[in-house]
Amino acid sequence: MEPIIITVITAVVALAAGIMAGKFIFAKNTKRLVEEAELHAKNIVKEAELRAENIRKEKELEAKERFVSLKSAHEKEVNERNRKITDSENRIKQKEQSFNQKEANADRQIKENDVIKDSLNKQLELVDKKRTELEKHQEEHIQRLEKIAGLTAEEAKNHLVESLKRKRRQWQSVCSKR
Repeated sequence: MEPIIITVITAVVALAAGIMAGKFIFAKNTKRLVEEAELHAKNIVKEAELRAENIRKEKELEAKERFVSLKSAHEKEVNERNRKITDSENRIKQKEQSFNQKEANADRQIKENDVIKDSLNKQLELVDKKRTELEKHQEEHIQRLEKIAGLTAEEAKNHLVESLKRKRRQWQSVCSKR
């Protein structure tokens, strides 16, 4: 065989052995790199999961703090509203008590006024009755006086007026002399 062919065959065999050896070395090296890359990726994933877990916990804590803050503010607002409602209810109760007391006083006053009115009506009836009796007695008295004097009430009145006029003239003349 010729030396060139042997050289070519040797070269081809060497090349094939080199490719195989390179492939084997490269595969081993690539496998190691892949394993390192996978390990690195797993570490990155674990680190990312830890960071995500920490961020989640921080966000949960922030959310809980926000919830507690909002709940506290809401409870303050509810308590303030309840206090205002209680104050309003107390004012209404006081006004209602005052109104009821005024109503009771008004009812009592109305009853007292009714009693006074009844009493006054009875007194007016009594006065009217006595006035009627008095007028009757006065009329009887005037009739007796008219019989005794022999004059009517009108004649007696005219006579009295004339008498007063004379006295006034006398008085005026006495006063004018002075």
